[in-house]
Amino acid sequence: MLLSHLVIINACVPLVIITLHNNVIGIIFFGIMIKVNIQEVAVRQGIKTAYQLQKLMSLQPSVASRLFNNKLTMISFGTLDRLCDALDCVPADLIIYTSDKPKAEKLRVEKPAREPQTVKTVGTGETMLTTNEAGERLGLSRKRVNDYIISGELPSVKGKQGHNFIRESDVEEFKKKRAVSP
Repeated sequence: MLLSHLVIINACVPLVIITLHNNVIGIIFFGIMIKVNIQEVAVRQGIKTAYQLQKLMSLQPSVASRLFNNKLTMISFGTLDRLCDALDCVPADLIIYTSDKPKAEKLRVEKPAREPQTVKTVGTGETMLTTNEAGERLGLSRKRVNDYIISGELPSVKGKQGHNFIRESDVEEFKKKRAVSP
């Protein structure tokens, strides 16, 4: 079933996302915040005309002209993928974000720096670490720490919201075991 969804980004960039059977197949841009840069990338690759782009990608002449002359209001991910293959580039080379509005009009809310989540257990007073903090101390990613927890190699305690907390002493012990292991 073909569906479209209107999406507003930052109250400035209205988009219509087109889906077919729950797969995004295209985006329609409204406004001037997002532009395409296909002609510049094509020229850098030695493609100087819409006709050359048409022959390279086996496109209809009208489609090649719209692509080459940056006259798009919509581009499908399939077309974007084919363009990237043909022009040996990435989507970020072809689609650029611009803003004609003065900087003062842009409102950005800065998030406060996150406080470390290290907590102490009520009963023992031992320091408990989040999986991120344990990963930093062990030189591992949070995912890898979770893998060790799941395998039972690193003991943990579940918090009220289901997050894993690891005793600091368990992290240090695990660190020593890993240093000894080949």
